[in-house]
Amino acid sequence: MKRLSLFLFIVCLLVALTACGFKSVKQGASIDEEKVASSIIDGKTTKSDVVLEFGPPTKTLNNERMFFYTWSELSKSSIPLYGGATKITNNLIILFDDNGVVKSHKITQTSTESEAGFGTQKVK
Repeated sequence: MKRLSLFLFIVCLLVALTACGFKSVKQGASIDEEKVASSIIDGKTTKSDVVLEFGPPTKTLNNERMFFYTWSELSKSSIPLYGGATKITNNLIILFDDNGVVKSHKITQTSTESEAGFGTQKVK
């Protein structure tokens, strides 16, 4: 009887840990690809239009001729030495001409995975 009780206790504990074992942390405002496609038209959309639609950029370069919007999500196991983590980072990069009109834009995505244990990382 003691063995059965111990076994059931361990099973219940493992089920409880599995149910609450993953966390997701978001950073930055997510930007939908469909929203980008409908809001940014190369040769037509201006800096003002972009800022009105997406807010101030995360970063600018080249005297504000390049805008960067970055957002990421980290999903990880909260159970030590189990499950690893995945971080997905997205970037919206917008290049403007001398008149402040969008010259080109693109969205990039990078995925970094770390395995359980002492964290070897893979970048996709």
